[in-house]
Amino acid sequence: MKRKHRNLYLYLTLACFVGIILIFIFDGFMGVYDSLEITSGEFPQTIEPDRWPEDEKYPYYSTVNVQQGGSIAFTYEVQNRTFSAYSAELEVTAWHEQQQLAVLLSQAVKVGSFNEGQMDWTLDTAEFVPAELPENQRYDLSVRITRGDIERNIVVYIRGSSYPPPDIVVPRPSN
Repeated sequence: MKRKHRNLYLYLTLACFVGIILIFIFDGFMGVYDSLEITSGEFPQTIEPDRWPEDEKYPYYSTVNVQQGGSIAFTYEVQNRTFSAYSAELEVTAWHEQQQLAVLLSQAVKVGSFNEGQMDWTLDTAEFVPAELPENQRYDLSVRITRGDIERNIVVYIRGSSYPPPDIVVPRPSN
C-alpha cells in the first residue's frame, strides 16, 4: 500500500527557509569585527567594521586632524561573534615617511565567545612633531594597528599653529 505524504512540500519549504535564514545569520553576523573611536578636540569619529577596506585593490585610509601640541584619544574595540574565544597580538605603531617612530601600544587581545574587548591609548603630537617645523606647515603621521594578520591605517594630519584649519563644508538644506 502506498502512503501519501501530504505535507512533504511544506516541510521542504520550511527547511529551505530556515536554511536561508541561517546562512544570513552565519554570513552576516558571525565573525570577529573591530571598530575604532577617535577623539580629537571636539570632533569624535567612529570607524565601524564595515568601513575598513576589504579589498586591497582600493585601500581607504581614515584621517583625523589635530593642532600641533594636541593629543588624540583612541579606543579600539574587538567584537568576537563566534562560538570560541579569540586571541591575537595587538600592536599600535606611529609612522612617518615609511619609518617607524614609536610603539604606542603592544598587548595581547583575549576576547571570549560573543564578547568584546576594548583597548585605549593616547597619541601626544608633541612627542612626534620636530621642533624646527615652521608654524605654517603640516606634519603627517600614520597610526598603524596590527592585530594578528590584519592591518588598519589611520592618517593623522598635525597642523602648525598658523596652518589654516580644514574647510568644513556645511550642506545647504534642500528646498
